[in-house]
Amino acid sequence: MNTLFFQAQLIMLHLSLLTAESEVREIELIVPPAASMPALRGLALHKKFGGGKNLTLAEAIAQQKPLTLEDINTMVDFFEKFKPDMDDPGWYNPEKPSVGWIRWSLMGDQSGKMWSIETKKMVEEGLKDKSIKMTEKKRSLP
Repeated sequence: MNTLFFQAQLIMLHLSLLTAESEVREIELIVPPAASMPALRGLALHKKFGGGKNLTLAEAIAQQKPLTLEDINTMVDFFEKFKPDMDDPGWYNPEKPSVGWIRWSLMGDQSGKMWSIETKKMVEEGLKDKSIKMTEKKRSLP
């Protein structure tokens, strides 16, 4: 069901980008629940087991706050570089999680990967043909 909801959100974003050339739309980039839930899990695991200190993006993903294009690029870069080891005994193990699983979760898991890659493509196309406009909102650091 999450996959269908995710696909529907992508279709809606795609359709909003296919507006008439003279019409410019302002959009907000918000991850679907299928990506925010793993980020919430990642934050809980991070709190319990520790890790890096910069959680600003993970918190925005978990709370479904609007993301900037820079955030989307950060997510895409992470997923392009990070190779998950799902055979690691700590993968999907909430009692003894691997660092990789926590990092993967913080970025929204497989749903975050699919959403960020597709969203980046659609946004870049929309900015190029000027069918969309983005107001970059900077988040304050905690």
